[in-house]
Amino acid sequence: MAKQLNLFSQPSLNIGKNLKEQLAKSAKESRFSREELLDRMNDLAGRYGVRLMKGNGSSLTMATLEKWLNPEALDYVPGINSLVIFCAATGDLEPMREVLAPLGGMLIDENDVILLSWAKEYQRAKDARSRMRKLEMEL
Repeated sequence: MAKQLNLFSQPSLNIGKNLKEQLAKSAKESRFSREELLDRMNDLAGRYGVRLMKGNGSSLTMATLEKWLNPEALDYVPGINSLVIFCAATGDLEPMREVLAPLGGMLIDENDVILLSWAKEYQRAKDARSRMRKLEMEL
């Protein structure tokens, strides 16, 4: 279920600058040079049939990647498919967190999924015990 956004305390839905800052940070903290990152992105895009650029360009250029990573170049933001390829190439999901945060969304890892599943089962068991106690009192 989607969380209702509060009109007065809503974070900005204009994520361009924050997203680009996170893209630059993710690229910098990755173990890849810009050239290696570009190659990885183009390889992944080719393997999965994803177009990284609009128009006739068949592959991402270094100039475009640099614009995506420049927080001041707000007119150049990667599309959602390109963002997925970027995250896969860097191995970092933080840019996706920037996309989800203003909507109240969160990304969770495999350990969080297991913990959440455990908590749901625990709550079901707790509710069942409560119902059993009520039924027992009626006996």
